[in-house]
Amino acid sequence: MTTRSRWFLLAGFCLLIFGGKLWFIDVAGSDLPTWDQWDAQSEVVLRPWLEGWMRAKEIFHPHNEHRLVTTKLYTLGLFIANGQWDCFLETTANAAVHTLCALLLLLFARRWLAGIWLGLFAGLLVLLFTLPFSWENTLCGFQVQFYFLLLFSLGHVWLTLSGDRFGQRWIFGQISGALAVLTMASGFLSSAAILAVLAHRFIRERRWSAQQVTTALLAALFCVTGWLMKNEVPGHAVLRAHSPDQFVEELFQLLAWPGSSLFPWSLVLFAPAAVFVVRRVRSRVTSNDDALLMGLLAWILLQCLALAYARGGGGTVLSPRYLDLLAVNVALGWIFLFQEFPGRLRRWFGALWLAVVAAGLIQQSYTMWRYDIEPDISRQQRQEGHVRDFLQTRDPAHLLNKPWGDVPYPDGPTLVLRLASPAIQSIMPPSVRRSIPVSNGAPVSLPAAAPAAIRPIALSTWSLTGTALPYHWQSTPQPAATLPILRFRIAGDLGRPGYHGRLVVRSAAGEVAVEPESAPGNYWKNVSVFRPAGEWWLEATAADPGSWFAFTEPVDVGRLTWIAEKLLKYHFVVIIAGLASLAVGALPQLRRLRP
Repeated sequence: MTTRSRWFLLAGFCLLIFGGKLWFIDVAGSDLPTWDQWDAQSEVVLRPWLEGWMRAKEIFHPHNEHRLVTTKLYTLGLFIANGQWDCFLETTANAAVHTLCALLLLLFARRWLAGIWLGLFAGLLVLLFTLPFSWENTLCGFQVQFYFLLLFSLGHVWLTLSGDRFGQRWIFGQISGALAVLTMASGFLSSAAILAVLAHRFIRERRWSAQQVTTALLAALFCVTGWLMKNEVPGHAVLRAHSPDQFVEELFQLLAWPGSSLFPWSLVLFAPAAVFVVRRVRSRVTSNDDALLMGLLAWILLQCLALAYARGGGGTVLSPRYLDLLAVNVALGWIFLFQEFPGRLRRWFGALWLAVVAAGLIQQSYTMWRYDIEPDISRQQRQEGHVRDFLQTRDPAHLLNKPWGDVPYPDGPTLVLRLASPAIQSIMPPSVRRSIPVSNGAPVSLPAAAPAAIRPIALSTWSLTGTALPYHWQSTPQPAATLPILRFRIAGDLGRPGYHGRLVVRSAAGEVAVEPESAPGNYWKNVSVFRPAGEWWLEATAADPGSWFAFTEPVDVGRLTWIAEKLLKYHFVVIIAGLASLAVGALPQLRRLRP
């Protein structure tokens, strides 16, 4: 395979996964922060930063059992770059992080797989990284810590165990290990896995190099640090496994995923890993390749042990948020199958194994979509409406005494307190953000057929029919500190060919026309424009008798928010680009198959 073909295939693989995740976020996501975000992001990171009292203790402040240092720094970085708190931006960026994890696993697998087996592995990764069984991590911007845990743990194990010498790879491996510790309470488990592999090699080979000794000391330091950083939550004691039998049963459920509904028969999916362990434990010498596989397997086993203990009593070990970690176990199973099963047995067992995994993933995704994701889409729309009305009117009744799920926080009075902060109000995302009050007594009446606007109307020329034309209107001036993009909702004839009415955003630096691609008529259509620099105002002109247009007060939008929304809207372009890149990369290989 040529280098060019390889790059096209890798690009297509990444674009396909990234585009698939963008599609899911666009269909089922919202830009409104929800649940834990109002605590761990709003109160602990963003409000302290905006009000000028941010300290290191806020970054290290525990969230449940975890100290989410990397997640908080990531949140702060995205906000500073964008100027707006937006879940669409977070989830889009998170999708890129998760895609990077998939790419690392594919590159990792090239040490053992080739040809059709590597192609099938890539297809398996596409399923594992795009199907919505782990929907919580995809749709909630706050859940990036699970992607970071996967990214840093993979980097730590891979870069540390891939050689026996000091070097840049080893240094980056230790940095990854430190970042994993700062990501979640279980972040030190990659260090524990490395210690287990090094101990096995010492017992079997009776020797350690200087690099291995140093690695062991650092791994031990990371383990101690991670353990001391872990925060105890008394209220979570009820979630722990209540007996050894319950712990073992929950552990096997994790190992049998995604065939957990067929447990215990689905434990056959773990058979390739079990064969690998038995053979390598008996081996007198452990190669670097085997050490890598042992390290990753030890890491996922430790994660499963921790989950079975900490969440085994609450029936939540298979919650969607944990399934992205279990996906690594599935990916490793394919590598073990190729390594440990010979010839015809490999092909037959591989086909059966892959069919069971694919069926399990599809079944779980369908169940999640029907019972969790679809109901959540309508709940998100109600949440946006209630929060938007509260921010527009400042009336707490819009958030209090609502049915469960109709507001984006489990406690309405607490959410009112969170949103009462002027600093937090100033950074809300576009769907709920308070519009800019540019109206100055302009007419606002609409045709009877036009639906009500969800924002205050700045001007409607409908009532001007029969008056002297042209009619000119100018808004009150607005500050230069407004975010760079203005979003209007437009109705009427603006955008119709031959219509002479105009709406412009003007400043001393120039003007920008606000005009939809086609006339919305009796509907409302979003139109976003980059405003000119400096203090700005709006000017509107109605010129044609019998025609009309209306527009709402604008909402200002951050630049990165606009980019994220464009990516989500045109997700199909990303998917098509991925498929085209795969076709270009695969074409030379297909030509070689011709007689």
